Amino acid sequence: MGHDVRHVESIEAVNRNQWNNVVDQSDLSCVTHRYEWLRAIESGLEYEPRHLIVSKGGNPIAVFPNFVTELGRINRLSSIRPGYGGPVTMTDEETALELLLDSVGELCTGRILFNEIRTYDQNYVRYHDLLEQRGYRPTILSCRFTLDLSRGWDDLFEGMDGKRRRGIRRGHDYDFDVVEEELTERTLSVFYTDYAAVADRVGLPKQPRSFFGELRAFDERIALFSLRVDGERQGMYMYLLDDEQSALQHLFTAVTEDHFEYHAPELLHEHAIRWGIEEGYETYELRGSPPDFRNGVFRFKEYFGAETIPLLVYERGYPSPALPVLNAGRTLSRRLES
Repeated sequence: MGHDVRHVESIEAVNRNQWNNVVDQSDLSCVTHRYEWLRAIESGLEYEPRHLIVSKGGNPIAVFPNFVTELGRINRLSSIRPGYGGPVTMTDEETALELLLDSVGELCTGRILFNEIRTYDQNYVRYHDLLEQRGYRPTILSCRFTLDLSRGWDDLFEGMDGKRRRGIRRGHDYDFDVVEEELTERTLSVFYTDYAAVADRVGLPKQPRSFFGELRAFDERIALFSLRVDGERQGMYMYLLDDEQSALQHLFTAVTEDHFEYHAPELLHEHAIRWGIEEGYETYELRGSPPDFRNGVFRFKEYFGAETIPLLVYERGYPSPALPVLNAGRTLSRRLES
């Protein structure tokens, strides 16, 4: 039986069970490869999808989700934003990967001058030489922070910086509770108000309200925890249940400065870590930050005793000289910011 590759302009043009079966059978997949997450992006963010699928005998064996995203005045074909992506296969790995990578160039037309593969699993390094042969170059634009939940809460607590431990202890001076919220329209509306305020305060881009509404269809993979003090909400954290990587991923924050009085960040992280241990997850994921120890977000997450893991991004230009121009612009931008 031969292999064929095709691209689809919407995840809804694909059989959900077949797509998710490839994700389930791949060692490198993560939760954001799943059909439901991609559908939420398409419906809530309105990025232009350009997904690739390799089939054998009519059955999908490899998938490569991509979206067209803006990069200033030009566009790029990016794995998954928000989230992590890259090609995943369930069989015939080399043949499937070659077909997928050879087909990417056909999708990079007009103003689309780059392909960007944002990976989560460090084992994507197994594809390094193949990607390099196809003109891709690795770079590190951010990093993520993880805790090994097999160590148990007591050991993880002792490994935290003293400031984090004090914050947790002082938070316990209040009469508080942390509850798991249902993804109702009202709760998501409250969450979004504080989430947007946090994003504006720290100068980060924020997802539109419509995206959060689409997440209700993926509620079996979403956990939403809120801190209650005297019955009042004092901050919320949203998590992705990444069963593919056995990780509890911190996704979005809705903790404003008003909530700091109650040590909401420390108490919510404590609860989620304990919850992840009880649920059998192997890793607690504090998500990313710039790879710079001088950055406040970097230091906050590092003080939880987390391991710092670089996030590999593989990029190539279409045409090839476009990538050096992009990197030169990044270097200039960093110099101006410093």
